[in-house]
Amino acid sequence: MDAIITFVSMIKKKPEQKRPLSKQEKKDALVTLLVITAIIISGLYWLGKTSDQENTVRLKAVNNGCVYTNGVITLIFYYKGKSIHIKYVVKGKEYEYIGGWSNNPRHLGKNDSVRIRYATSDPSLVITELEDGF
Repeated sequence: MDAIITFVSMIKKKPEQKRPLSKQEKKDALVTLLVITAIIISGLYWLGKTSDQENTVRLKAVNNGCVYTNGVITLIFYYKGKSIHIKYVVKGKEYEYIGGWSNNPRHLGKNDSVRIRYATSDPSLVITELEDGF
């Protein structure tokens, strides 16, 4: 009987009221939010800067000395970043380029031939006809 009374009293018990946050707790939460935001923004900036540097190195290498050839599109995506995969052969060795594209006036798709320029110093560095720097 006592167990039933205890159980019923527990059911009827009002939920505890949450106390308001103190000034120190609010300050700590704000500092934590600012630190997390700063880390995310710094990471995005670093990714953008690194990507720009890699693209600059690739363009500079190709523009210093290049050879024109054709490649075959193995994959092309028209959404979420416009990415492309191209296979091409230089001196008997097969290479694959994975990158982005800017425009596609000929509406090229999978298994279509695409013009590329590759650097004579490093054939893995290419610019496709679908990029603005071609």
